[in-house]
Amino acid sequence: MSEDSENFDWKSGLTLEKITKIVLIAGIIVVSGAMIYTFTKTEEPDLLFFLLNENQEMKDFQTNSTVGENVSIYTFIENQLGYTENFSVRVYRGNSNISINRSIGVSENINASYLFNYTYTLENEQSIISDMIDVSFIEAGLNQSIILELWTFTENGWDYFPEYILIQRFAVYL
Repeated sequence: MSEDSENFDWKSGLTLEKITKIVLIAGIIVVSGAMIYTFTKTEEPDLLFFLLNENQEMKDFQTNSTVGENVSIYTFIENQLGYTENFSVRVYRGNSNISINRSIGVSENINASYLFNYTYTLENEQSIISDMIDVSFIEAGLNQSIILELWTFTENGWDYFPEYILIQRFAVYL
């Protein structure tokens, strides 16, 4: 043993009991801080928008069709924005030459045909599955598309959400 440890007075210094108390108090402070943070943090507002197959499932999507045959899909929207919101889904049919510029949407694209739109007003935490959407293709080709854009209504009118665009591609045969 060193001379310092032999001369250390354990009665006036740190004891195992004092060290345990300090560690326990520090642990309580850390856990309390974590709990306060967890309970007081606000969640980021969000929105869910996705495609469902003809059985209203997120799997086994149809990828082949024939000219004139209906392809059936649904959309799911859930409002987690923290307030009531008006949504519009615009449905387009795109041919094999389409390329999507997400910053301006599909409406400016000459290789897409606007078909229809549907609107919903959803309260916060409310969700909805659309009515069945039937789209048929008028020409054969690979990479034929059904494109769905999500829009919301603001004080300036309808506003496009570039991050919320769904595309389902098909090989269409005669």
